[in-house]
Amino acid sequence: MNVVRRETNLTIEQFLAWEDQQEGRHEFDGRAIIAMTGGSRNHQRIVINLMRILDQHLDSALYEAVPELRIKVGGKIRYPDVTVCAGTIAGSTRTLHDAVFIFEVLSKDTANVDRRQKRAEYTTLPSLRQYILVDQDRPAVTIIERVDGAWTETQAAQDVVVLQDAGVVLSFPEIYANVRFA
Repeated sequence: MNVVRRETNLTIEQFLAWEDQQEGRHEFDGRAIIAMTGGSRNHQRIVINLMRILDQHLDSALYEAVPELRIKVGGKIRYPDVTVCAGTIAGSTRTLHDAVFIFEVLSKDTANVDRRQKRAEYTTLPSLRQYILVDQDRPAVTIIERVDGAWTETQAAQDVVVLQDAGVVLSFPEIYANVRFA
């Protein structure tokens, strides 16, 4: 995913009103508008794979997964690649305010922001159980999860990702189906 930054002095409410009128997607880090300008084919495949797995295995009475829907967190607007929320999400929803699981597919352009700034932001969400970083250039997944009130970081063990309390196990062969590494 490529990014283009433009400094601004908009409030979050002004940004949301502006962004609702735009054709593309834009994040807002509290200081700058960041245009989201497309990802690689591997990025797309991973997002599609994650959505397929989650749609098949999540209990739809308890959780709903959505791709690339904006979330308001700490005075900022972000577009996680995949967000899982508790309950169902109304069809008219444009902005999420909570999440149980957030997935970001790492690219060279965004990995540092995903690993640092977004991690700091997302982990302030009281509802968040896990923040999951999926590498698109090699089969590797980092899981940042709340354990006994503290955040821990681990690499996915045994090529699986287990979603806390959701009864879902995502295997690397499913996550990386049809992904072509260089």
